[in-house]
Amino acid sequence: MTSESEQDQQAEQAALLRRTGAAVLTLAVAELLGKVATFVTFLLLARILGVAEFGVLSFGWSLGLLLAVFSSLGLEARLTQLGSARPELLDRCYGALVAIRLGLCAVVLVPTTGLLFGTMSTTHALTVTFLVAAGLADTLVDASRAACGARQRQHLSAVVLVVQRFSALILSVGVLVVTESVWCAALGYLVATCIGVLGMHLAARRAGVRMRIRGSRAEARMILEAAPVMGLGAVAAMGMFRIDAALIGMILGTTAVGVYGAGYRIFETVLFVSWTLARAYVPVIASRPDDTEHVRRWAQRSLVVVAAVYVPYGVLLATRGDDLVGLLFGPEYVHRGLLWGLAVAPLLFGVSYLGSTVLLALRPDPVVLVGSVAALVANIGLNLWLIPVWGITAAAVATSVAFLVQSVVVVRALTRTVGSIVSVPELVAVLVAAVVVGLVLEAVGPLLPALAVAGLAYVVVAVLAVHRLAPSALGRLRTGLRRTPVAGSRI
Repeated sequence: MTSESEQDQQAEQAALLRRTGAAVLTLAVAELLGKVATFVTFLLLARILGVAEFGVLSFGWSLGLLLAVFSSLGLEARLTQLGSARPELLDRCYGALVAIRLGLCAVVLVPTTGLLFGTMSTTHALTVTFLVAAGLADTLVDASRAACGARQRQHLSAVVLVVQRFSALILSVGVLVVTESVWCAALGYLVATCIGVLGMHLAARRAGVRMRIRGSRAEARMILEAAPVMGLGAVAAMGMFRIDAALIGMILGTTAVGVYGAGYRIFETVLFVSWTLARAYVPVIASRPDDTEHVRRWAQRSLVVVAAVYVPYGVLLATRGDDLVGLLFGPEYVHRGLLWGLAVAPLLFGVSYLGSTVLLALRPDPVVLVGSVAALVANIGLNLWLIPVWGITAAAVATSVAFLVQSVVVVRALTRTVGSIVSVPELVAVLVAAVVVGLVLEAVGPLLPALAVAGLAYVVVAVLAVHRLAPSALGRLRTGLRRTPVAGSRI
């Protein structure tokens, strides 16, 4: 018979699964709405401006995100780790991180602005400067979101994210329509980001976090202790994401950046799934870092979700990616082979990001830095070698290879730490359903009907395959959804 303590433990696990599932669902809806707003923003700007001017915006966004890493240093993960394990430190850790980022933002923005105005036309320099400033300001948004995550109260931060993204849509596109000026559109985007900074800080306060800058020197040192691993790793990881656009701009020009940016946006839009999962499971893992089975179980669940989303999406990119770009951005943005080269990138990114975030939830593991640096070196080397020969398709292939390198490094390290995180039956079910998706996409001609039929077929086949190959997974899902009370608490 099951003892009362075992029943309580099972009830607690079910409640934790349910709460985390609710957080994932809330964050996923918010991220999806935010991604829709961001995607529509890029889509409208691309169609209004044309390839050349949109290339300037793409360059500005890429440069802004790349430079933001130097003011971010990836230290929001350290805030979540410390705040989850030691809640009494959270207020001062939050204040210390904000103070660190404000100083670094100033250090990065001033020389960058001078360099841009010295090398570009005034209009283009102003456009890129505003987008760089928006990227730097977004690091303050990330700090507040991490504070909400440490409290495991991400609902308000999810609402703020949606408001920020739709503000960017309204302000950037609206200003462009009225003024017909690309730099005014960039300014509107910056204003929307500042709205997000204020809103996310208020969300952190509602979550019970108070920003304590005074008297936070000890906490600042604790946060900066992780900078060699988390900071350099974040720089390398973001460099891997954005260095290809910068190299394409230098080698092939801004028009090529515009074409590449459209295809890359198709790939990048779905990556919010990994970020959403991480914001939900990292606080759960960080709260019990010494429980190996607990960590392995959550990593395994997350890997199944990552594969369930990214494998069929990769099939879509490989089979109908060009049709999708043509439908959304226009035929002038279609480049044969670009999305074929990016087809496996979503899955490889998802695996590498999962491994990295789980390792960092346990401690500032230097393996994460090794994986990021190895991937960046591979990406830069392949880009410099192949872009002059194959053009922007080479950048896509280099991105996929870089994520593969990073995945191998971090997953091997994670396996040594917690054991295997691969659940074979569930992953086989995903692969079977993805094959059906590929067949449907190839068989049905018009894109929109093909997407509808393929989506329905994927859900049906996946459920049947899981029921056949891994029935226990459906049982866990039903348990997580059932209202199971935890002893001594109200759910």
